[in-house]
Amino acid sequence: MFRSIGASALRAGRATWASSCSAPSRVALTAGARPRSSPTTQHHRELFTLRNINVADKKWRVPMIGLVVLIAGLPVGFAVYSNYFGPGSVYPKPIRSLMHEGGMAYLRTGDKQDMPKAIECYTQALAGLDELGTTDPKHARDAPHVTGLVARIAAVYNDMGDLDKAIETFTDLLHRILGDEGIADPKTQVRRLLDNQLPDQERMNILRALGCANMLAEAYEARGRRAKRRSVVLPHSSAAASADAQAAAQWYQWCLQLVMLTYQNHFNHLQLEKNLPPTSTPSFDPQTLPRYFSVDVITSLMYNAATFFASNGQTELAMPLLQRALDLMRRGADGKETNVCRSSILMSHLANAGVTTGDLAAAEKWSLEGLALAKQFPRNADCLHSFVALTYDLGAVYEAAGSLKSARVQYRQAAEIAATVGDNDAARLADQALARAS
Repeated sequence: MFRSIGASALRAGRATWASSCSAPSRVALTAGARPRSSPTTQHHRELFTLRNINVADKKWRVPMIGLVVLIAGLPVGFAVYSNYFGPGSVYPKPIRSLMHEGGMAYLRTGDKQDMPKAIECYTQALAGLDELGTTDPKHARDAPHVTGLVARIAAVYNDMGDLDKAIETFTDLLHRILGDEGIADPKTQVRRLLDNQLPDQERMNILRALGCANMLAEAYEARGRRAKRRSVVLPHSSAAASADAQAAAQWYQWCLQLVMLTYQNHFNHLQLEKNLPPTSTPSFDPQTLPRYFSVDVITSLMYNAATFFASNGQTELAMPLLQRALDLMRRGADGKETNVCRSSILMSHLANAGVTTGDLAAAEKWSLEGLALAKQFPRNADCLHSFVALTYDLGAVYEAAGSLKSARVQYRQAAEIAATVGDNDAARLADQALARAS
């Protein structure tokens, strides 16, 4: 899923693989000036974009683990993986009882949820399985019903906000499934995914690892943001923030390499079947994806990675990912509400990137196209929030071009709609822009 590809749907900016692997500000411009990385750009990421998508609650919230799988029922979504434990009969009775008790503690809502209790039960169950696995290959460390439990433990830690333990558990899961070689080189997993004779259980484990790696990237990213905030009063935290950002980038790149190499090889196989030459630029038509990749999963990954790179000043890496994700969604051409509104969110990010880089022609193009989509479903939260962001972006384009009257029209509209939907931060930034352009 997208981390939050839609105000309410993109994790308010991000996509999430799954609750169980566990499981989507704009630049203030002065007239005639190039966009500055200031309140405007920040506003877009934090307020107007849903950077994470959540598989469990089916929202494009824009957290990337959502990347793994957005909707229940998808063949290879992370949500499916993270929740997969296998048939109850595969577990010895004492372990089955622990898992039942842990599930009762974790899956309840409100005050009845007891995540520390869930962790206690799940970790005891895992310890029991690992002990059995030393003598019984059926319960090996990388058996799907074992890695499913590890995924659930990681998800609980993530939900608790214990990012250190979440990162530790995600890493353990990757080592169980991939080993050192697989972690070092994602191409080893590409070769396995492309093997038509690969057993379904092994393919499921690789896809689980993909979702886990995405979540690991998100966890590092979140911990880095936390350390960055602390660096204001604790200067030594800045080094930790930098290290976590590097780790997040590494894992996003690992995920992207696995997906893109698999897709390109699969696409070229299709080309050869049609007696067409191979290409280094596949079409990104959703019909050409391998059967074990879903559009939701791939667009979520691209979206989450793109928003991460953009937030770290690497717009040149973010824009191609956003454009490819848009291609996979066919730019909302199917007229389906979800795809239309998610496409408008992607376009809002592309418009913002154009403003940020000073490519005003591109920013205007994406703003107008995105607004045309967002207007189709004005009651949809994703469309509504992207409408505010795109309207603001269009105002920034006009302001940078010196057309202050037109800029004021856009800023005023963005402020009014933001206030109507209760987005006080967005309304404040739009009001500031309006005052600046007056």
